Amino acid sequence: MMNIYQGIMILQNKILIPLAILITLLLLSSNVVADDDTDEGDEGMDDLGEGLGTVAAWLLGFTLIYAVWKRALPPLRKSLKSSNQKDLVKKLNKANKKVIPIHTLVGLAALITGSIHGLMMDDSHISLWIAIALMGLLSVSGSLMRWKWPPKTVKKGARLLHMQRAMSIAVVILLFLGHELVD
Repeated sequence: MMNIYQGIMILQNKILIPLAILITLLLLSSNVVADDDTDEGDEGMDDLGEGLGTVAAWLLGFTLIYAVWKRALPPLRKSLKSSNQKDLVKKLNKANKKVIPIHTLVGLAALITGSIHGLMMDDSHISLWIAIALMGLLSVSGSLMRWKWPPKTVKKGARLLHMQRAMSIAVVILLFLGHELVD
């Protein structure tokens, strides 16, 4: 009989990570690569910018999945501890530590791709750039949490800043609002 931890590990390793890679590759190959018509000029750049926006949206979505996962961890740990499966809790914690670098890289990729997308587009709105700035703040604070050199007070402040769900929600709302305003 499969336990909860084994199911999660299969879902993560066998399905979610390959699916994320596949979707990213499909988006890159279908949207980002400009059409063969080079006569389009600026329209070809707009298509490329739109494709980058789609990729950035997917990357942001994959980054935010980790926030949902972190909310599911405490009840899962509690359930495993109460059923005397403490060894599974250790394995779950170990697996979670392996996911953090993926979250970091995907978040950074979302920030960079979204910024390039914004720079390539003709239309813009201040709310979109505020969202990018908040994403940058989240990326910097997340990086400070992972690096070894900052003092404990800096790491503590970075953790408090990075763990604010309100900032992530604000990013999503500002992106939706800004895109509605420029369309």
